[in-house]
Amino acid sequence: MAGLAATGAMSVLLVAADVTGVMDYEPPRKIIDKFFPRLPLPLRNTAAIVAHFGYGIAGGSLFALARWKRPTVGTGLAYGAVVWAAGYEGWLPAMGILPPAHRDKPGRAVTVLVAHLLYGAVLGKALDRLTPAIPDGGGPEGEGNPLEEAVGKRSMSQSLPDSYVRYLADKDPVFIAAVLPVLEQSAATQDHGVHVRYLPGGIQALTDQAVPYPEVTEGVD
Repeated sequence: MAGLAATGAMSVLLVAADVTGVMDYEPPRKIIDKFFPRLPLPLRNTAAIVAHFGYGIAGGSLFALARWKRPTVGTGLAYGAVVWAAGYEGWLPAMGILPPAHRDKPGRAVTVLVAHLLYGAVLGKALDRLTPAIPDGGGPEGEGNPLEEAVGKRSMSQSLPDSYVRYLADKDPVFIAAVLPVLEQSAATQDHGVHVRYLPGGIQALTDQAVPYPEVTEGVD
């Protein structure tokens, strides 16, 4: 959702630059023309739009998977700059689609940089609004630490090892609820560690023979 909103804001700026003549050939079209030159023009236009929004949504997903404790406009701006540098000083010139940004047309180079900064800022702000607040401790309304609350509610008969407690310390309540039962299972048997998978629809934790106890590994599966 945040990636879609950020890509939409970025697209408004790119279209405005195109209409006013600042940038006469938008990068998504150049990418599609490079890879699919024989497509009919209407299909190339549609493919460019789909690819542009798909790339932006994928970028938003990667930013979310970084699991910032609290995404901000600042972290989003930094991320947008990294995405811009990776593309316009990296893989796009390497594939012969565009010249490096520092040698590109000034109007297009500046517009694309500003568009990516706008993308990052909107992405950080949107994720900030979509991410539930994580209390640091007992507040004015008596909120407790989410890990302590989850552990207390489960009435554990054994304590988690320090490595598991440290792993969960900065995680949000939804993440803790999904992973804690498997960490408890691992702590009860002390046979294997835990592997946490980041899946398109959420997360999954499981004990893994390849992970020594009491360690936790992560992967995008």
